[in-house]
Amino acid sequence: MRQIEITTRVNNTLQEVEDILTKQGFKVIRKSRIEDKYLTQHINELKKDNIIDILKNSVLLRYWRVNNKEVHKTITYKNKVYENDIVISEEKISINIDDIDNAEKLFTLLGFKKLVDVNYDIIVYEKDGFELCFQDVERLGLVLEYENENDFTNVSNEGILKVKHEMLEKIKKYNLNITDEFDIKKAYELIEKEID
Repeated sequence: MRQIEITTRVNNTLQEVEDILTKQGFKVIRKSRIEDKYLTQHINELKKDNIIDILKNSVLLRYWRVNNKEVHKTITYKNKVYENDIVISEEKISINIDDIDNAEKLFTLLGFKKLVDVNYDIIVYEKDGFELCFQDVERLGLVLEYENENDFTNVSNEGILKVKHEMLEKIKKYNLNITDEFDIKKAYELIEKEID
């Protein structure tokens, strides 16, 4: 199954988001914390113009806490399809693990080194089955992720880009102060900041 999502920058504060959405009938359904550590064997090849290529060949160790209770630990690979540096679609492959520290030791012994940490708090708002996922990303700011759960397996890249633009326009109807970007790449932007 080929799914798509958009991620845009939010220029509101979390309190402003709360005020705007609750007035429209949205409710908070979930709060989470994600701590991702990206690892690669190609750290010595990293340059400003090949960040996407390095990320394509990276794995991430993910620690995920939902509503301050459940803890998930995974090794995750994101198989992203790009067109002109825009993510068209993504397939996540995750393996549950018990010990994230030992997983990191294993990858270190295999020659992997830390590429970047991406840590963020999540608040998901819902109304009538429609969900908006706000991510407060350390060193980056507030972004909004909106997933389209339809199957885009047989849809052309042009068709997907059209749907992504439609998804952005749908979000704008909720009076949030968002940018016209729909492909914010958290890890990419944080790596780019570190290279500067």
